[in-house]
Amino acid sequence: MRNLLAAGLFRLWRSKSFYATLAVMAAVGAIEPILGYTAMLDLAAGGAADAFISLDSRYLLFPFLSGILLSIFCALFVGAEHSDGAMRNKLAAGHRRGTVYLSNLILCVTAGILLCLGYIAAVLAVGIPLLGPLRIPLPLILWYTFCSVVMTCALAAVFTLAAMLCQNKAVTAVTCISLAYFLLFLGIFLNSRLVEPEIQPERQYVEDGQIVTLPAKPNPSYVRGMKRAVYQLLYDLPGCQTVQLASTVDTGAPLRLPLWSLAAAALSTGAGILLFRRKDLK
Repeated sequence: MRNLLAAGLFRLWRSKSFYATLAVMAAVGAIEPILGYTAMLDLAAGGAADAFISLDSRYLLFPFLSGILLSIFCALFVGAEHSDGAMRNKLAAGHRRGTVYLSNLILCVTAGILLCLGYIAAVLAVGIPLLGPLRIPLPLILWYTFCSVVMTCALAAVFTLAAMLCQNKAVTAVTCISLAYFLLFLGIFLNSRLVEPEIQPERQYVEDGQIVTLPAKPNPSYVRGMKRAVYQLLYDLPGCQTVQLASTVDTGAPLRLPLWSLAAAALSTGAGILLFRRKDLK
């Protein structure tokens, strides 16, 4: 394992795909505060009463990007081992399949953490001078960051599973990227359904010069029963968590979110090792 990790870290250090994805994360992290500062100047020039734009909204974006960029990296990085024969060479050299799998998983998790740190470093370095410090209390920011990084690591485990079992780099890339977008948009959809109020409040409107009052009534869009339980279960999955983390940052995300991420990582890793041991590498 040690030799595989040393060789893998050297390959990661020389990986163009890693530096490309890291550069995109850092660039977006640097550009977002600049865009916020420009918008703040425009609001002030227009005479807005409150032209302040907080750095918080810019900081909270990195989980939305990390999963998508990590899917690209995992597909290219692990897929290259299949395409250039390095995977077969490792097995021919006597390394166990489980060890080969875990070494690639560790490298993908490491890349995911570095992508998150790249965005955080860039957004704080550029954003604090322009927009001031974060307003969300430090414990909540640290908890949000921890949950987001754990979620990213879980996604790395899922993408590693797909990349290790598929020897076609193009198919792997399409699969991983599609999965990342699917989970993100699924989270957005589930959030829109789960935040629906159970009761529609009383409302008033004017009709023919008279005030008409509509009493409070049950909301037909409210998700109930088993369907709500299934939606909540899916909403807690890595990738889908992204929206939930951002919406609960002021109160602190539930403890179950990082636990679900760890469970998803463990399950995908266990399944991946079992399937990779039986896979016929051509």
